Amino acid sequence: MTKIFKYELKRLVINKFFFALLAISLIYSYIVLSGDIIIGIAYTAPFSSWSYGLYLGSLLPLLLIALLFFITFLFSNQENRVKQITLATQVNPRKYCLIKCSAIAIGYFIISLSIIALSFMFYGLVFRFYGFSDFIVPIIVTLIPALLFIFGVGLIAGSVHPSILYALMVAVILLGLLPLPLFFDIYGARVFGEYPLTLPVGPRGEPEFVMPLSFIMGRVMFSLTGVFMMLFGAGSYYKPNSQMTL
Repeated sequence: MTKIFKYELKRLVINKFFFALLAISLIYSYIVLSGDIIIGIAYTAPFSSWSYGLYLGSLLPLLLIALLFFITFLFSNQENRVKQITLATQVNPRKYCLIKCSAIAIGYFIISLSIIALSFMFYGLVFRFYGFSDFIVPIIVTLIPALLFIFGVGLIAGSVHPSILYALMVAVILLGLLPLPLFFDIYGARVFGEYPLTLPVGPRGEPEFVMPLSFIMGRVMFSLTGVFMMLFGAGSYYKPNSQMTL
């Protein structure tokens, strides 16, 4: 299984599409950092947890589009032929699917860590700021729930019909334009960009980083729902005829 995992990861990462997505993500990251983030968000410092959360939220649609693009590999014609051969062997189908999903998740995290590393370099060079531990919570609440939820949706959508994954990429962009309630705000744009304006100024001259309970509950909901959909989608993927009927 280790050899299979290395092969799947190599096939995902070492190709022109991955490097193109990585390059686009890094370029857009710098544009966001040198544009909106450099002046600070909601009267907070550019290196506040609020500003960094909005930075990640601004990049999240692009990261999720990359994730959905990686998921399309699971439902390509070539993969379908390999899947039929795999089903005829003694390889555990669920473990094999888990390996493929793990490789996709790592691809998502490689791009995510790349934009995080770029932001750390930016803060160090521009502001001489190195207190990156302040960014741990924004990173977790922004990147992990969205990964689990969209991964689950993508697996189920691809099992229904692969073309739905491309429609989901458009939906991911549109979600960032809607004024969603805090509970359903998967990107956190309203929380990081607007919620600080409702809080009192703390001892450091800006609002303390305290997220509303409805937003936290939304992160939990996205995570648990995503895990459930991933398990369901993985089970459907390795049936002899994995495409569901509408």
